[in-house]
Amino acid sequence: MSRFRSGPPRVSAANLVGALTVIACAGTAMGWAVQLSAPTPAIAPAVEPALTQPDPSAASALFGTVGRVTASAPDARLSAIRVIGVIVHPSRGAALISINGGSPRAYAVGETVSSGVSLREVNADGTVFDRFGERIEVAAPRCSGVDLLNRSAAQPR
Repeated sequence: MSRFRSGPPRVSAANLVGALTVIACAGTAMGWAVQLSAPTPAIAPAVEPALTQPDPSAASALFGTVGRVTASAPDARLSAIRVIGVIVHPSRGAALISINGGSPRAYAVGETVSSGVSLREVNADGTVFDRFGERIEVAAPRCSGVDLLNRSAAQPR
């Protein structure tokens, strides 16, 4: 008898499972390679939005200086108090006030500004003070641009 067989080769079940496993692993690796090498979609649009200059009237309206009233001479009854600016809010406004030429300080509606004088309300035209029960209106200064925002900023040397 001869050692050589003739006819088709035999494939065992273990060899078949091994070959199928190798093919499945190669297919999975190729699938991941395709996924990772594909370009990713953009999250945001490629076009940058056009930057516009700030609107000075919007900045002025933020501080309540809409321009309906111009600043008048200070009231003699409140000669030591100077209104620098106002922040208008329906329920809780505030005013930036300087007393006797000192550094400005923010006062909320209802706070006492000085002896016998309290801030009663803040509106777009100015402030209303209560001085021993007397109502005194003081107009806010009119600013025609964003110089209100930059007025007290430190200047570079």
